[in-house]
Amino acid sequence: MVDDKDLRQANYWGNQCTLGEQTGPQTIVVRQIIGEQQQQKVMDIHVVVPRQKPAIEQIIDVFVKDVEVNSVDILNDRVIVRGDFEIKAIYVACVPDQAVHAVEVRNVKWSQDVTIPGARRGMDADASVVVDFVDYDVHRLSRAYKYKNYVPDEEDDDEVECCETAAPTAPAAEECGPAPATETAAAAEEVVVQIQECNREFDVSIVLTVTAKVMADREVMLSPAVPPAPPMPPVAPKG
Repeated sequence: MVDDKDLRQANYWGNQCTLGEQTGPQTIVVRQIIGEQQQQKVMDIHVVVPRQKPAIEQIIDVFVKDVEVNSVDILNDRVIVRGDFEIKAIYVACVPDQAVHAVEVRNVKWSQDVTIPGARRGMDADASVVVDFVDYDVHRLSRAYKYKNYVPDEEDDDEVECCETAAPTAPAAEECGPAPATETAAAAEEVVVQIQECNREFDVSIVLTVTAKVMADREVMLSPAVPPAPPMPPVAPKG
């Protein structure tokens, strides 16, 4: 009589199989990075304060916000990244109470071409952007320029006295050039008036760093389990 335990053990060992011999080679899909590159985008944007806002006495700060990547397009060996951002400037108004105002420029478009060898249409791509540098420039005869560069009034007076006041003496004529007394005096008065004027325009310089990477799915085959080596036959005795 055969015991039930012996039957269960026989069925168990008879159903065992080796992976790879019955199901064949196994494969998995992995995400592989084809390439990743960085490029800098340099932009100069001219900003004009609207007429409903007061003119600028002094610019306090200019910054970039809401920088976004809107689309990433793949070409052969290239990735086109496009996005937008906003510029905001805070300034002291050129009014008696010198109130603080702000001017914004919204939906400023930007695009950058990033070279990635091996990129092909149909692959997956991702991109990011950061702001590396922001600065502004104003006209050198505006009051905002004096505040930004800390130009004292005495320096302006010295420059006016050198070349744009009454008729120069003989040594100064060689340095500043000959000019009639009436013309130089009028020019000096005009420069002083322009320096005291407030302005409505300034330029913003922005440097963006765009990072793009291209990825593709690759199928990788797993090596089947290597069967154990057969035992070595016994060595025949000599003689």
